[in-house]
Amino acid sequence: MAHCPYDRLDDLHDVLDTIRGWPVLKEPKRGVFYLGSVAFLHFHIQADRRWADIRDGEDWGSPVEVPLALGARDKQRFLRTTERRLHATLRARRPRARQ
Repeated sequence: MAHCPYDRLDDLHDVLDTIRGWPVLKEPKRGVFYLGSVAFLHFHIQADRRWADIRDGEDWGSPVEVPLALGARDKQRFLRTTERRLHATLRARRPRARQ
């Protein structure tokens, strides 16, 4: 299983631009996003299968399929999933109140 080379993410440029606009995420390497010091999102590719690992709370959620040449509706679905998981991860990182 290999990380996806950036040139195999060309069809996602608008999706990645949207994610880059989320101020809590940093992109130290193209197509790889961090929330603080914690890896949040990156892509893998094997043969003609591409997927994203996206954190979901304290752990990695199930892989999200990202077919090559993703259509507009699927791009929106991917962004909604990513945003939902980002909020879950932010909630999980909040300090817990002492009891």
